[in-house]
Parts: sequence; structure tokens; C-alpha cells
Amino acid sequence: MEKSLLLFVFVTLLVLFAGPYAPYWILMIVVATVTFLTGAGKTTSFLSPGLAFGLSWMAISFFISIKTDSELPKRMAKLMGLANDNLLLFGTAILGFLIGAFSGLTGTMLRKLLERKG
Repeated sequence: MEKSLLLFVFVTLLVLFAGPYAPYWILMIVVATVTFLTGAGKTTSFLSPGLAFGLSWMAISFFISIKTDSELPKRMAKLMGLANDNLLLFGTAILGFLIGAFSGLTGTMLRKLLERKG
């Protein structure tokens, strides 16, 4: 339980504060490194960073959309054939979840691969 909360908080802070300055693939490498070093289990290293990335990206997208009051989300939704522009927020959250989840799982699986047997 402690590792999952630690991963969730760390990845959330990483995405919120380093995300605007670093590309997503750098964040993926950092998340994989952290899960490698913490030795979290497969489920924990998949779900915690995934939820942190997904919720953070959805919150950032929502905040930017509200703050700027831009027409871009509505136009993009119309261009993509979506009835509601809020579906773009959920698409962003799903993409963030997948990026965070698989980068966390990569770190744990790399650790399992490099562990000595016996």
C-alpha cells in the first residue's frame, strides 16, 4: 500500500511540475526508473503510475480548456466526428493512463529480468 501511494504521489508531482518542461518520453523513463528502484509489484507499478498520469493529464487539459475558453477542443471534436468535446478529455486521460501504466510496468519487469535466480 505504501509503494502504491508513493508511486502515485511521485508520478503526479512529476507530471504536474516537470511535464511542461520535459517531453512525455522523458517522463516515461523517469517513471520506469522509479518503479525499477522501488521494487513495486506488477499490479502496483501498472496501476499507480497509470492513474497518476491519466488523472494529471485530464486535470491539466480541463484546466487549460477552462482557463483559455478556447474553441479548439470543440473544433477538434467536430473534426474527429465526436458529438461532445468532453470526450477529448477522456481520450487524453486514457492515453496518459496507458503511457504511465506501461512505463511503470517496464521498470518492474526490467527489475525482474535482471534479478539473480537462486
